[in-house]
Amino acid sequence: MANCFISSGRGHFCQGQVGGIKTIFLANWYHANKITDVTVDADTGIVSAVTTASALDFYQFDLDRQTSSFNQTITTGGGGAINYEQGLDVHMSHDSQESWARMQNVTEGVFQVIILDNNGVYYLAGLDNGISVTGGTYAHGGDVAFTDYVGYVMQLIGSEPFPAFNLSTTSPFTAFSSDLTLSATQYNTAQI
Repeated sequence: MANCFISSGRGHFCQGQVGGIKTIFLANWYHANKITDVTVDADTGIVSAVTTASALDFYQFDLDRQTSSFNQTITTGGGGAINYEQGLDVHMSHDSQESWARMQNVTEGVFQVIILDNNGVYYLAGLDNGISVTGGTYAHGGDVAFTDYVGYVMQLIGSEPFPAFNLSTTSPFTAFSSDLTLSATQYNTAQI
């Protein structure tokens, strides 16, 4: 039986989920340092194992509350092709010399991304082709009011043959600890 045949439906879900994302974890995407494959449990649809070329460090970026999002746009072609555009719109307030240098690296890089949403679910995006910054704003209080936004609003986009993989509500840095590491290196207000 082909994969596109369905064998069950989908019922109505009760209310209880919220939108938005709160944290992203970025890993440099290049040939010798990335997740090369995932194993997905056929019953749950959740990733049960990852394969990496080598131990892989992810770096944590905390996002402004209730401002950032993750969406996937599905595009199909008449010849049977399908594509998932994975898009992140992230907001990170405040700025400093260290922050400027770090965000410049993010702007120029290509990444695999683990996304933590506001429901506590982790997703892996950019597995095959990576995700990179396609635009945004470096707002540095250029307006006149004290309450004007100071920080970064960035759009990151990737194009993949599959939607982002569900890593469950268990931290992937615990579940796949031999392969994925959450780096302790994080710039914060103590370094201003």
